[in-house]
Amino acid sequence: MTWITLTLTVCLALAAPLPAQGVDSLAGKRVVVLGDSNTQAGGYVSFMSYYLDKLHPDKSFDVIGLGLASETLSGLSEDGHAGGKFPRPCLFERLGRVLEMAKPEVVVACYGINDGIYQPLDTERFVAFQKGVAKLIDRCKEGGVKRVFLVTPPIYDHTPKTGETDYDAVMAAYAKWLTELKVDGVTVIDLHTAMRTARHARTEPFAKDKVHYGDDGHLLVARTILTPFGVKVPDDTAATIKADPLFKLVDQKRALRSAAWMKHVGYTREKAVEPQPLGTTEADAAKLQERIDALRRKK
Repeated sequence: MTWITLTLTVCLALAAPLPAQGVDSLAGKRVVVLGDSNTQAGGYVSFMSYYLDKLHPDKSFDVIGLGLASETLSGLSEDGHAGGKFPRPCLFERLGRVLEMAKPEVVVACYGINDGIYQPLDTERFVAFQKGVAKLIDRCKEGGVKRVFLVTPPIYDHTPKTGETDYDAVMAAYAKWLTELKVDGVTVIDLHTAMRTARHARTEPFAKDKVHYGDDGHLLVARTILTPFGVKVPDDTAATIKADPLFKLVDQKRALRSAAWMKHVGYTREKAVEPQPLGTTEADAAKLQERIDALRRKK
């Protein structure tokens, strides 16, 4: 396969990925998490926020999950997606508004699982994904984002039968390409390898439908993303975390802000959702944060 040359604002040949600079890379900064349905579900965003708040009570964090189900970077869609109701949405329909309205200093983005549109590895589809990654990086830099963290796609949690497409091999190729990117201001977090390694030790899949993982998968994603920031996540189970009153408040705040900010930015998926005012969302979130901080001080 022939690799394309990405058109970026920096020279790939000379720039090297900058290492994460510890938890201060996130503390006190607006962080926007972009992705598809697993990001929109919010589990791993809540787990991330929970551990940041719990383990670093002396710091403040501002994380907004803005994932959209079915979304791609490539702009591709398979025939008959969603029963033929609508094509897959593409991030670039809304990215400009995300950057302008949310003004993130840090962007965490996880794409790829939908970009191969569940077909065999294909040069044109692969190139479309590569161009989408380049465009995401460029747009973020142009929009004032200081650091971009690209998360490789998760596994496609299925062992193919004879004659079936090995779609996880496609995701492995996408992930490998991402890990080889050398772009100034960009760090790649290899979720695919971490999830594949963990899957080998399990008898149960992370995703019963092959794509949408449960609590264990979301927790693994959170741990994997937090590792480059030096966050030493305890070996808690998802059930233990979800029983913690602190998590319940963090999750409530995450859900409140994600839903409101999605509508505030606007998006197109089957139909267009026009940008709407935030209303009292941030004031309500601040009240929840006061309760969160009270629990943090007791820990």
